[in-house]
Amino acid sequence: MDMDAAVSTLTALSVFASTVEHAAFRSVHGYRVIGRKDGKWVRWERWVERQFVLSLSVPPCREVAVPAASPRILLAGWHGRPVFHEGQAVGTWRCIVAFDSVAAVAPSSPPPPVLSPLVNPQLECLPNLYRDLQKVFQFQKVEKVPQLGRRDAKQQPIRSGEQEKTSDEADSSGSDSDGDPQSDKELAPTVQKQPRANRKHIDSITLVEIAQYFHLPIREASKTLKIGVSILKRKCRKYGIPRWPHRKIKSLESLINDLEYVLDDDSGEDAQQELQKIEEEKQAAVIKALTKRKKMLESEKEIIQQKPALDLMTETKQFREDVFKRRYRARRV
Repeated sequence: MDMDAAVSTLTALSVFASTVEHAAFRSVHGYRVIGRKDGKWVRWERWVERQFVLSLSVPPCREVAVPAASPRILLAGWHGRPVFHEGQAVGTWRCIVAFDSVAAVAPSSPPPPVLSPLVNPQLECLPNLYRDLQKVFQFQKVEKVPQLGRRDAKQQPIRSGEQEKTSDEADSSGSDSDGDPQSDKELAPTVQKQPRANRKHIDSITLVEIAQYFHLPIREASKTLKIGVSILKRKCRKYGIPRWPHRKIKSLESLINDLEYVLDDDSGEDAQQELQKIEEEKQAAVIKALTKRKKMLESEKEIIQQKPALDLMTETKQFREDVFKRRYRARRV
């Protein structure tokens, strides 16, 4: 095989986040390779699975070897062409980015902050992952996202004109009514009206700043960001967030707190009554399962914060439904 003459073209890229380990990610790369073999040009597909440690905090991003004993996303002896979709779960891994030019699978844009070099510059230290992400997302287009607010500003010249006209009319009416104290009182509420948010301030708000307030209701988040609720919703839609994720995050936090109560407060009456119903030889297995469930919920919460458009996993929905049923029975008793 003449390796110098081989040319690889990216055809598929899927990134998975671990639902158990913090900051653990895996990527599956599919390439179409054209090269010479025995003097003839041949074409084949090459698939590679890689594992990374990705974080927006101090620990540097790095590529690590895929553990030999760990279940792989690309199973040994698989046949055909694997196709993944965002939100799909493969074992303890959940797909957060899916691209496949052959199967016509397009990723949602923009990518999660941890996979965007504009937010996480450490990605440039991982050339294999960064190069393929660059081909899929074309990050220079993401830089223009904040400028979309300027187009909205150009579409609303009438509003600014109306504001200027209103202020001019208020000044003229105030000058005509000098010496009339009653008219001054009537104009006072108009003068104290809260001004509109500065357009430059709106354009400067990034996805990272918005993500810091996902845990708050959207009204509180808009007040903290000093913009209106409708403007915040419009910004979210531009960043690929169709719905404010506050409720999903709160739901996951509630489930995590319930598990912490059972795991940490073994001396409570409710915990004792629950454990008394379980055979003694199964208690250790139950505690282990609850601990694993808690780690999965915490990991899913982080994934939702990175990719708010993703829906909760089917297992999480079923677990939440079981918790609601137990609470309902407890209230009736």
